[in-house]
Amino acid sequence: MHAMRRALPLLLLGLTACDRIGRENGRTNAVPEVAPPRLSPVEVKPPRIERNTVGRVKVIDPPRVDATQIDVLRQADGVVDILWVIDDSGSMVNERRRLVSNFNRFVQELTALRVDFQMGVISIVSNDGGRLRGMPAIITNRTTDPRAVFERNTTFMANRSRWEQGLRMAQFALSPPLISPGQPNAGFVRPNAALAVIVVTNEDDSSFGPTEYYGRVFRALKGKGNENLVSFSVIGGPVPNGCVPPGEAQLYGSLAEPSFRYTEVATRTGGIVGSICDSSFEQTLIRIAQALNTLKRVFPLTLPPIASSIRVTVVDGMTSTVVPQNDVTGWQYRADTNSVVFLGTYVPPPGSTIRIEYAFARP
Repeated sequence: MHAMRRALPLLLLGLTACDRIGRENGRTNAVPEVAPPRLSPVEVKPPRIERNTVGRVKVIDPPRVDATQIDVLRQADGVVDILWVIDDSGSMVNERRRLVSNFNRFVQELTALRVDFQMGVISIVSNDGGRLRGMPAIITNRTTDPRAVFERNTTFMANRSRWEQGLRMAQFALSPPLISPGQPNAGFVRPNAALAVIVVTNEDDSSFGPTEYYGRVFRALKGKGNENLVSFSVIGGPVPNGCVPPGEAQLYGSLAEPSFRYTEVATRTGGIVGSICDSSFEQTLIRIAQALNTLKRVFPLTLPPIASSIRVTVVDGMTSTVVPQNDVTGWQYRADTNSVVFLGTYVPPPGSTIRIEYAFARP
């Protein structure tokens, strides 16, 4: 019995010291028993390449692609002011009649070219001072019976005081003060119009001053840089011998003097020279009308095109027209000037837009 009493404290002491669940009466930290992780071995194998599906990759430049260019150009307005300088002498009666008889053909040609024109008539004598003649004094596309108006304005009285100064009178007619507001020729010279002077005479000019002076005066009328908008033409006696008008060989003083001075000014301004002795002035007037046509026929391109790719479209108001590549009724490409040209019967109308689309080779 005594032995059991002695063993009991020792048993209790052993139980307390071996506490593994962390009771407050334990003497050490409780460390749970955790089994270490089990790692499976990993086997690293070298990569396996299928040689039968692997080849050399060749890097090449992308194919060259031709680029597209669109040039949008504008046609001129086709506006022309025409001053007729008419010899009023009695020896010119038949020639003035021939001029009137061919006037309609002249107007028809201008109309076919879609030219917005206005015309005025002056005489070559100093007494008239370059003032426009007739009522109305300005003939336009909208004038009723323009031939009748032109005939009235070119018909003169039989007896007139004459000192023939066609160059000087033309200068007066186209310059201030006559063209100033409220003056006789006001409104005749339009700022946006080309200008043409046409002299019809059987005598040469007697104005003061050399022809070089008048050439400079006329070319400067439209301002610096616009010299090509002015032309001076003459229907007169051919240089150097003059001529005799048809049917007038037996008349006294019928010889038409060679128009040396007028011809020199016409040459300086790129005008037309015709003969007063032609049986008809039709062909000369047609040449003058065509020369007065300010519509452009040549349209330069920005870049050298691939010629076969050129496509031309003309937009006139609400109408869009694809123009064919045709030497007669369409356009052609000129490599020497790198331009699209209209040298046949078709010309883009005034104020129209010309759209030229083409490919060009990249360098």
